[in-house]
Amino acid sequence: MDQGGSRRRGLRGWRSAVSPIIATILLVTIAVVLAAVVYLLVEDEARASLAVPIGTELVAGPAAPVTVGTAASNPFCEKSHYCYSIPIDEAGGGLAIGDLNLRVLASTGSPHIVSKNYAMISIVDLRNTVLASTQISKNTAFVVTDWQTYAAGDSVATPVSDQQVIWVQFGNTAASPSHQGYSLEIDGVGAFTGSISVTLP
Repeated sequence: MDQGGSRRRGLRGWRSAVSPIIATILLVTIAVVLAAVVYLLVEDEARASLAVPIGTELVAGPAAPVTVGTAASNPFCEKSHYCYSIPIDEAGGGLAIGDLNLRVLASTGSPHIVSKNYAMISIVDLRNTVLASTQISKNTAFVVTDWQTYAAGDSVATPVSDQQVIWVQFGNTAASPSHQGYSLEIDGVGAFTGSISVTLP
């Protein structure tokens, strides 16, 4: 009896049975990976389509300069500092303070670098209560991506409304920022996309 031949035939059968199993596992793995990639692509597209352009929900400006030496001493525009007040004319769509990033841009389009002491951006209501503010240190970009302080009861969820004003305080700079081509860019974050720009005359 040829036991060696029988063993060889058995090994060949085992090998031929393993190949379809490996092929099936590979096909299933490829299908799962492709399904995951398609899901992620569709989810990103859906998220992008749900984002709201901030320009459809927020209208602000024009900016009014507050001349050096004329501003009363207060938390959002100190005396002898260069400041701009920017009224919020319209706000809707559930827009909240935490949905706004703000950048003061130079005429080149890049963020202004605070040159002396400090700068500040504040959101103030019509009773002159500072709802949120952030101080920007010397030699850093004039950019607000989060708010350092809030009034009692206010937070990132506080609604933005037409009863508020944005104050941009350049600080006690060596030269006036007036007529230097500066602008305030308001960027939407979270559920909001895009930006609007307000000229700082």
